[in-house]
Amino acid sequence: MNLNFEVPLILLKSALVCAAKNDIRFYLNGVAIDQGHIVATDGHRMFYAPLESVKELPQIIIPREAIEFIAKKTTGIGKKDPEKVNIKIHINGNKGTLNVLDCTESFTLIDGKFPEWKRIIPKSAMQKYEGQTLMFNWQYMADFQKIAKLLGCKHSGVELSPSSINTQAAIIDFLHPYFPCNGVLMPMRR
Repeated sequence: MNLNFEVPLILLKSALVCAAKNDIRFYLNGVAIDQGHIVATDGHRMFYAPLESVKELPQIIIPREAIEFIAKKTTGIGKKDPEKVNIKIHINGNKGTLNVLDCTESFTLIDGKFPEWKRIIPKSAMQKYEGQTLMFNWQYMADFQKIAKLLGCKHSGVELSPSSINTQAAIIDFLHPYFPCNGVLMPMRR
């Protein structure tokens, strides 16, 4: 496999917020490019955004550590127009590099299968949620607010819409982001 493509740096940084840290399910400890989307989840929350440039690519999972490294090295880059800064990704076999401006990080792809993430996306939020009381982790909601800030939603933030009682997941809509994207938040267990 030999791939070269670009993705917006802020989408990679946004996805990183929802990627697992040291999870036993090693394939969640990174950000996936899958089915024309950039996706990350830790099993409690998920971030996903469509990417036209990767529609035909096979699934790959970039390790969290590589993205964290490049995110630290690029702090402040593209401050005025962050939606215009892309990161170049090159994959050759199971090795890859992330490159933005003068910053480069090499990595080995995570050798695993990212879960079927589309199945947890609520089909539609109800107009007015009527059902049992749902509890959501406030820290996870604050993390979605961090993502909103990265995506340029400085004053409008996010909207959390619980779905049907069957799935109980809530869809996260980012209000006026640089790029179309969403999140999913699972309720806390009682």
